[in-house]
Amino acid sequence: MEETNSATAPLFYLPGWYWYLEDEKDFRELPNAENVLAVCLRVLSAEFRIMGFHEFFTTVAKLLRQPNQNRINYEPYLKYIYNRHPVIQMTSKPFSTASVHVTIPLKRSPANEIQLDILHLNQHFFNINYHIRYVVVAVDIFSRFIWMYPVIQLDVEKVANALFRAFSRPGISKDYFEKIRNEIRMITVDGGSEFKKAFPESLRAIFPNSRVNISPPKNQTYGRPTLTGPIEAAIRMIRKLLRDYGLYERANILEPQKKKAQMGMAKIIFASNNMKRPVLKGESPNTVALSILNDDPKISMRLMQHMQTQRKKQLLKKVNLQTQQFPIVQSNTTEFVYRLYLPQTQFPKEVDFRVSLKTYFITSYNSVNVKIRNCEDANEELQTTWQSLVLVKHPFEKVPRLAQLIKFYNKEEKQNHVQMVPVNLMEPYEISNTIRDAIGEDHAILRARPGRVLRRSARQTRERQEE
Repeated sequence: MEETNSATAPLFYLPGWYWYLEDEKDFRELPNAENVLAVCLRVLSAEFRIMGFHEFFTTVAKLLRQPNQNRINYEPYLKYIYNRHPVIQMTSKPFSTASVHVTIPLKRSPANEIQLDILHLNQHFFNINYHIRYVVVAVDIFSRFIWMYPVIQLDVEKVANALFRAFSRPGISKDYFEKIRNEIRMITVDGGSEFKKAFPESLRAIFPNSRVNISPPKNQTYGRPTLTGPIEAAIRMIRKLLRDYGLYERANILEPQKKKAQMGMAKIIFASNNMKRPVLKGESPNTVALSILNDDPKISMRLMQHMQTQRKKQLLKKVNLQTQQFPIVQSNTTEFVYRLYLPQTQFPKEVDFRVSLKTYFITSYNSVNVKIRNCEDANEELQTTWQSLVLVKHPFEKVPRLAQLIKFYNKEEKQNHVQMVPVNLMEPYEISNTIRDAIGEDHAILRARPGRVLRRSARQTRERQEE
């Protein structure tokens, strides 16, 4: 490829990445363009969680509802706005020219299986949340309803105590657990040490008709978990909601708000359980859970039929990205710019930022390397490769909460160096009487403290490891 200086030029088989929705139209063509933009930005900033395009489109379309005779198809215009929102760009996973993996839904039935796993908080959340490193997560695989609770270390008794507190959280979390606990037939966990020893026995105490199933480690399944898709998906969603909460509000999820501790975590649980899911045929986990609580079989029957249809559809589906024609952007005044693809860790997370906060355009290039210049700082010029470029639509410069995005991205929030979590933040409510009666009031798990580190001598640690 020869070096060129034209403003834009088509390039086939451009290596690298891109992110935007196809078939957009410029919203400025609309007669009510300013109102449409204002509604879109308000919807995108109304909640801390980031909406997918379908939910965004349906929400905005309802707010812009018009008489039938004057109805406008807003979808391509809303794609234009969605494509250019900087928070959406920063939190979306870029596309490459590789083929897309097709997932096959699990067979499932109501109140049959709960899956458990541990979510590891990243260093930023660890620093700000009193050095709490872990969150125990449970999911009902039929309704996709989640329970979760923080725990300071992966001690068997502490993890069990945190799990019991998750099931005891006041409201629908506690009610739904107590409704299905006698119907659950299987509890699936991984092979981690935190789920061994007395843990299976304590689970059978609160789920009396269940058996504990230990899923195979990933090194025996070629890096992919077997039959644990729901808990893996739940943890990916929680990671996204943690990131979104940090972007829009704050990274401290334990601090009290309106005199209630763990409000950040409660909001994240609420957001996850109220999010409409394609796997639930557009229903939310809360809606499904409420139908089961109210002994209404209609939604459950509809979901079971939907699951069977989706399995057949996905088994037949073959997804291949079509080769696209990409422009080479050599000006910061065109509709496209580039972000840099960030190097990924050995075990990348779904919510890791994949692209740079800064945007760039190309000043010169050859078949291997490109020189790029910062769109906002003409003095910053870098040399990189095609594979590091992510093509995006030129983002809006002014959107709500952009300052918090920059603050969170740069990790500028004040870190919390308190060595021990205050009890009122880690234990804002007690384990329910249902669970206490099931395992016995004198059980050691009830005396474990999810936010307290038990100091042991080297001999005690060695003896526990040898058990």
